[in-house]
Amino acid sequence: AVRLFVIAQEILVDNGSYPEQNITVNSHLFRPLGLGYANLGSFIMSQGLAYDSDQARAIAAAISAVLTGTAYVASAEIASVKSPFDEFDKNREAMLKVVGMHRQYAYEISASHCPQYMCDAARDVWDEAFDAGTKTGFRNAQVTVIAPTGTIGFLMDCDTTGIEPDIA
Repeated sequence: AVRLFVIAQEILVDNGSYPEQNITVNSHLFRPLGLGYANLGSFIMSQGLAYDSDQARAIAAAISAVLTGTAYVASAEIASVKSPFDEFDKNREAMLKVVGMHRQYAYEISASHCPQYMCDAARDVWDEAFDAGTKTGFRNAQVTVIAPTGTIGFLMDCDTTGIEPDIA
């Protein structure tokens, strides 16, 4: 699902309309995407976890790591066919440093608070993202965003609209 949505959003970069010329220019130079999630708070509650617990934070970290790492793997795959974003070469070192930091933090997700298979998935996908990005670059400077999703979340009939607890 992540790969499919990255591809769809990548197509929209060239076919979207933007409110101002400078936003259009930056969107084409850096190709930022906005993949995120809704209902994470509901998932945490459905697992019977206290929202502000170490276990809930570790599981949310693993989910976020898998989402973002998988999106960067897809971005690198697209870059291998279409080329990296225009400003990648100028930002290569900084971009790979950030991806490396995400990779490092994936290895720091607490296995005592998160199922091992989730920790393994987070680590594996960031290893793959770093390796792929080193070889091909990335098509997108940014792939995920955690934004206020109230209106969209309510239209999707979500119990929670993002990472926050239930508002009721």
